[in-house]
Amino acid sequence: MARILIIEDEKILNQAYKTILEKEGYDVACAYDGAEGLEVAESFNPDLILLDLRMPNVDGVEFLRQYNLTEKHPNVHVIVFSNFDMQKEVDEAYALGAQRYILKAWASPKDLAKIVEQTLTSSEE
Repeated sequence: MARILIIEDEKILNQAYKTILEKEGYDVACAYDGAEGLEVAESFNPDLILLDLRMPNVDGVEFLRQYNLTEKHPNVHVIVFSNFDMQKEVDEAYALGAQRYILKAWASPKDLAKIVEQTLTSSEE
């Protein structure tokens, strides 16, 4: 069973994503900003992180800088999702190791579950 960490400051969305992903059989942990996400990620050891970009305290890009996918966590997949089309931040997230970017408005929680499955399945091939 894959372990998924959701880092999302909107509590309702965070819980909706958690519920959907748990129904799909994933082990899910939640954090509500990038600082908490860093703490949870170190103890939870996720296979995949769903990462919002715009959050209080530590935003998504800064989370990626500190988490260091390229050197410390090269096997962790990151899907960035946001309500904002922030091309500069998205480009930076890709440069820091994120694999996908999704606008929240274009993906329901059920769509997100399919995207998670596709991302995890494509890495096994």
